Amino acid sequence: MVQLTALSEEQFARFAKLVYSRAGIHLPAEKRSLLSNRLRRRMRALQLDSFDQYYDILAAASTSEEELPHFLNVVTTNETYFFRNTQLWRMFSDKLLPEFVAKHGNKSKRLRIWSAASSSGEEAYTIALILREKLPDFHSWRVEVIGSDISRNMLERASKGIYNAYALSKTDAAVKTKWFTKDGENFRLADEVRKLVKFQFHNLRDAFPQRDFDLVLLRNVLMYFDTPMKKLAVTNTANAVGAGGYLYIGDVDPTRTSAELMEAMKLQPLTPGLYHRPAAPAASAFAKNG
Repeated sequence: MVQLTALSEEQFARFAKLVYSRAGIHLPAEKRSLLSNRLRRRMRALQLDSFDQYYDILAAASTSEEELPHFLNVVTTNETYFFRNTQLWRMFSDKLLPEFVAKHGNKSKRLRIWSAASSSGEEAYTIALILREKLPDFHSWRVEVIGSDISRNMLERASKGIYNAYALSKTDAAVKTKWFTKDGENFRLADEVRKLVKFQFHNLRDAFPQRDFDLVLLRNVLMYFDTPMKKLAVTNTANAVGAGGYLYIGDVDPTRTSAELMEAMKLQPLTPGLYHRPAAPAASAFAKNG
């Protein structure tokens, strides 16, 4: 194969325009070298000799749908693992879950959670594991956990429930022993937990087809977007939050420092990263107690 140099400014601009139009991901000019290096690896796998050849594959109607998920994997990190951010999961177990039980436990016994931009599924399955372990009288509940992503490759991978040792590196040993079995060099999640999660395709620039979630999580994705796309993502996830429900944006949260994003969200800010749609004045025990 021909030794590839870095993307030219013109080539980079074409790729940046394409990924923005398809996924809303913003690639600033300073990412040109990084994108060049990552594209080379994908192009070697396809035995291509030029960036233009690869662009043509992405742009052509006959090949775009198949290749686009690989391209999105190239331009995003997809680095995740079970129980990422201990503080979040402690808050979920100790504060949010008891509130959901108080809210639904004597009525519908239905709990709905959406993990947006769920990548390879670790976040959605972490939710399912906590619910399976902590939700009182679990089998009497109708639990719905949805993981969505724009990459069909990631969705397919997530649906299998098979993970490497790194993905489980922050998982409690007892949880790992109880709910995972060795599968060669990897670990397979128990079907009992895996079947609690439904994975589906979704582009954050579009409204989500389901609504009225008790909790929506949108983590580690806004960093890839410019302000207009951030507003779309925040609006579309916030609109899916039901009365009394929560949106968690998390780890790197640019929202409360932006009047535009707060206006797009129309939710009440609580602790850093957590936002609430009140069902009635002072309805949230979390909001009252902190």
